[in-house]
Amino acid sequence: MIHFFSTLSKKGGRPDFSEVSVDMHSHLLPGIDDGAKNTEDSIRLINGLQELGFEHFITTPHTMKELYPNSRESIEASFQVLRKELSSSLTLSYSSEYFLDEYFMELMEEDKLITLPGNRILLEFSQISKPMELEEQLFQIHLKGYKVILAHPERYLFFHQKMNFHFPRLKDMDIDFQINALSLSGYYGESIRKVAEKLIADGMVEFIGSDTHHDNHLKALAKVQDNKYYQKLLDSGKLQNRSLLTTNARVAHE
Repeated sequence: MIHFFSTLSKKGGRPDFSEVSVDMHSHLLPGIDDGAKNTEDSIRLINGLQELGFEHFITTPHTMKELYPNSRESIEASFQVLRKELSSSLTLSYSSEYFLDEYFMELMEEDKLITLPGNRILLEFSQISKPMELEEQLFQIHLKGYKVILAHPERYLFFHQKMNFHFPRLKDMDIDFQINALSLSGYYGESIRKVAEKLIADGMVEFIGSDTHHDNHLKALAKVQDNKYYQKLLDSGKLQNRSLLTTNARVAHE
């Protein structure tokens, strides 16, 4: 395998994400969404993430009716194409980053969701406007027995005005938060970085993911170690990334 970014990824000899170990949010499957375009892209991105310290991968292609109407079958097919090109020692599995739309609700009602271990669902919605029935939909997901992990809560701009209301309200609904490591690098801008830092400071973050789509994301991830809140997150004792290894059924060794 070709490895790169090694000079950028280490500080004091320790890879950035070795303590996290499990990257549970990425777009590494070839040709299935706005992430890797082909297997060469996939392999290059995986190598780069390994250089940054990640050891295990649960990749999460988008499922979104208007743009990426993926299904278990389409995701499995892309996974198998990539799996054949990788070392058998690499732990790679898949779920999906589900967009909260009518297609998601249909898949849920038909029991066709691809869950993360622990019957968890990685969920996102519009970053600009709050879904009209958000709390009701989250309640329905809960009633179906799923545990929601909200992808990158720091990126939903409508939450920024009343953070001290919206985020505690979601926590009251038993929603876990997954921040993007890229947010701590300032990749999405200073306002999003500050919200991610506040969530860490307030002890609200259970998961961190790379959300890697392309090479520029790898370069930004190499800067995360310079943010003191990243170390605070590691020291918080709240991170649950490693817990996702315990019941993962689609590992590389199948």
